[in-house]
Amino acid sequence: MPREHAIPPGLERLTVPPEAGDLPVPRFVDAFIRDAEDRAEEYGGRAGKGLFVPGDYRYAFQILQWLLHTKRAGKGAALLEWGSGQGMVAILAALLGYDSVGVEIDEALVRESRELAARYDTKARFEHGSYDPATPGLKVVTAKKRAVVYVYPWPGEEPFFLRLFDETAEAGAFLLMCLGPEDIRVYRKKGE
Repeated sequence: MPREHAIPPGLERLTVPPEAGDLPVPRFVDAFIRDAEDRAEEYGGRAGKGLFVPGDYRYAFQILQWLLHTKRAGKGAALLEWGSGQGMVAILAALLGYDSVGVEIDEALVRESRELAARYDTKARFEHGSYDPATPGLKVVTAKKRAVVYVYPWPGEEPFFLRLFDETAEAGAFLLMCLGPEDIRVYRKKGE
């Protein structure tokens, strides 16, 4: 189990109730996830320069539903997926009615994301860029003006993303940090 990290003072961690994992996942969403995972297997190590790791998309969908059902986020809320890979979470969010965008450093994955979004007729958008201001030459996409940000960090990157979110998010915004199967931590920027 991933260890706990110090939470910046501007953030608070929310407890996700176990029943969030019981929220219904429509068959078409399961079919979409299977299809996207099959596509990911087809391009395997070519994507993400060999650094592509799939997340727990079914549970991410349930957590996004939970935010809507509990009115923590409203339909049409702006969602950003940092390091979006093939754009799964951004697309799932769009299926739920979020205004979603993914940012990805690998141009091949941006193209794959756009193709996948078009294949399922979603309004998810994808940008070639980075979340890290230290990345030279790429557009930086921050948490500013986003109600929800999703990220699946590499082990050890959790403190970086907590700080980045704390520094760029607006009061009341949520950070969903996936740390493994059925382990999505939810943080809220204090204020409001």
